[in-house]
Amino acid sequence: MKKNKLWMLLAAFAVVVFVLAACGNDEPELTLEPDIVAPDVDVEPTPEPDAELAGTITFSWWGNDGRHEATREIAELFMAENPGVTINFDYGAWAGWQDYMTTSLLGGVEADVMQLNFNWLQLFSPLGTTFMDLEDPRITPFLDLSNWSAADLDVTRRNGVLQAVPAGMTARVPFMRTDIYEAAGLDIAEINTWDDLMAAGDAIRAHHGEGVYALSPLGRASLAYMWLSYLEQFTGRQFADENNQFNYTVEELTRAFELIERLVEHNVIAQPGEDNINQSNPRWIAGNYGGVSEWDSSINGWINNLTDVDAGLVGEDLIQVRPHFTMDGALLSGFMARPAMVFGISNNTNYPEVAAAFLNFLFTDARAIAIQGTDRGVPSNNIGLQVFEDLVAAGEIGGAAVLANNVVQDNVTTTMSPLVEFPSIRDLFEFALERVQMGVDSAEYAAEFVFERIQAEIDAVMD
Repeated sequence: MKKNKLWMLLAAFAVVVFVLAACGNDEPELTLEPDIVAPDVDVEPTPEPDAELAGTITFSWWGNDGRHEATREIAELFMAENPGVTINFDYGAWAGWQDYMTTSLLGGVEADVMQLNFNWLQLFSPLGTTFMDLEDPRITPFLDLSNWSAADLDVTRRNGVLQAVPAGMTARVPFMRTDIYEAAGLDIAEINTWDDLMAAGDAIRAHHGEGVYALSPLGRASLAYMWLSYLEQFTGRQFADENNQFNYTVEELTRAFELIERLVEHNVIAQPGEDNINQSNPRWIAGNYGGVSEWDSSINGWINNLTDVDAGLVGEDLIQVRPHFTMDGALLSGFMARPAMVFGISNNTNYPEVAAAFLNFLFTDARAIAIQGTDRGVPSNNIGLQVFEDLVAAGEIGGAAVLANNVVQDNVTTTMSPLVEFPSIRDLFEFALERVQMGVDSAEYAAEFVFERIQAEIDAVMD
């Protein structure tokens, strides 16, 4: 991007920030003009692979405390083996991280190595020019791409350019609290269908009283995943076809919105509000919610907050991993897989070989795999996966995240379209879902609202 256009973007962004500040908490998601073309930067000559690495890079990521600690430990190992390298850390919680990435990329101050959400590749780099081409000959000697399958790498290409490598594939899985269900006389193993789940919600309310639910309120993203899974199950079709045409009718949307009405009616989920779920929510910890629907790569933070002092149980003792809720005659499983997260390199980095070598270390070094455990999901890198499986076999890695990944692997999954997570598209159906969950709009109205608008949003994204 030419310098004057970059400054125009930054000026525009400053106006956006000022307006948002004046609007209080009702802030829309920031959007970034696609494809930040890196200005010319001085790049150090690339050494041979067996030469000593040297240079200072920054690594940015989001996560919980466990991921932060593990990632710092891995970086310290890499620096110990490469004394000429310094890695600075830039990390935080998920909340607000997309906005942070937006401002960082606009300002040209992004980290050298970045943990990225999958849909950010389409959001920030639809033309494949915002992040470094990982097939650039300067870095291929340091990042062995042959350890990922061609199919996995194709998922992270934009406009044919490899913009990132995936950590591993993930899907949302039900994690159910045994203490809540068993106290109500329920066997979690017998709760398989949507109707079973609704009967369980009624039983939980009858036993525990008002304010205790079969699942958490879910939040907008998790509720949307459940809604989309239900649509896939009874239609056998995905969100959009190969020509990016929205794939559901008004009648099908109405049926899916009716599911949300029934989930509220039968005490499966609460209406949304300030109690919306997060892993440290006191109502989750106290036992007001009988489960969560969460990415198999992200469950550890939820589990680590659970204890039942009276029963002497902690964390995973209280959790059962379940297949997706389904229906008789379902055409698809409802599991929609996507990369748990992807990792890219900045076009602005002065040390691309150091960045590439660190990425390779993160995904292939046996110690790094052991330290990460399940914090970034089950690896898709072939070497990392073999190490991971050996650790599982030895009993050194296990627990709910591994069990959940096994559930996903045992079912036929579809690959989630990046369109589903594009902000303007996602906001449209999440807004409608929340209003149905609140009882403000009917299923029929919500279906018409989404159907009349969503193709235009898809077209705008793909334009």
